[in-house]
Amino acid sequence: MKIRLLLTLVWLALTLITVSAQEGVLPEANVYVTTQDYVSFRTGPGKAFQRLAVIPAEVTLPAYGRTSDTRWVQVEYNGQLGWIAAYYLVWSGDVINLTIDGLDPTPFIRRAAALGRTIRETPIYAGYDVLDGMVGSIPAGETVELTGRLGGTGFFRFQVRYDGQLYWVGSWDIRVIEGDYRRLLDLAYLYPYGRLVTLLEKNLALAVGSYSQITDVWRRLAQGSQVACEPIPPRVQHVITDADARKELSFVPAVAALDSAIESVNRAISAFEDACGTPDFVLTPEFINTQLAELDNAERSLIIAGSLLEPLRRRNPLISGGNSGN
Repeated sequence: MKIRLLLTLVWLALTLITVSAQEGVLPEANVYVTTQDYVSFRTGPGKAFQRLAVIPAEVTLPAYGRTSDTRWVQVEYNGQLGWIAAYYLVWSGDVINLTIDGLDPTPFIRRAAALGRTIRETPIYAGYDVLDGMVGSIPAGETVELTGRLGGTGFFRFQVRYDGQLYWVGSWDIRVIEGDYRRLLDLAYLYPYGRLVTLLEKNLALAVGSYSQITDVWRRLAQGSQVACEPIPPRVQHVITDADARKELSFVPAVAALDSAIESVNRAISAFEDACGTPDFVLTPEFINTQLAELDNAERSLIIAGSLLEPLRRRNPLISGGNSGN
């Protein structure tokens, strides 16, 4: 019953919001997002909502809201509010404090990403840092929506929505009763260390995907099999720059290993693309072995990058209580 009541209150709040955008005036944005690909701009946070436009890549937009799991972000584009999938974005600013469900004149109802129940009288804080001071408490047995987190194991903190406001509480005071809290946005993205962990994980996953595809191509060619030229495996982009890595010097070896792997994978992809694009190209055993050698180098570098990533993830100083270097 409490869950149903929570969803009903969400719907009612959305229908009662008077959005300044309807009058042509929006509040000053503190968060900006940049598209990384062509992305649909919709009336609401989901593919079922009407598509208003397609926004090109490399467009920076002010952001005003997010869903509780941060899979969708509300932005302003050409004077209109709408929603885009967060998967296609990089952002700057305090995304976790964006208005949950946004400033959206179109009413919708959704299911919370995760719900928790207070197991005791629970202190609440305006920020994730307890030094900011306690601003109140939530009685035991109250159901709250979980909207963010700082960390995810051991003693960490949840961001919750309670009485229409966002607060921070200790995970030890909350029992998760529905949903997967790991889907929630982790505040670690605000800090260089946490951002680099996330970017390194993403870049490593992209590299492994392209490595697997192009390795399968060259191994099949080495066995004498015919391989179609379409699709060409995607080249891997360098998500992390050397300047990024040098913000946290402990990342430099992992990034260097990943960069080496990416270069080898991309050379093997380029060789395949060149062979496909050259009429009457004859693959010699030497040419094939050269590409397999490149991919052997890529495999070794990927293993090194992955082995270096795990300890970096475990000793995140923001979560473990150390100094993040900010």
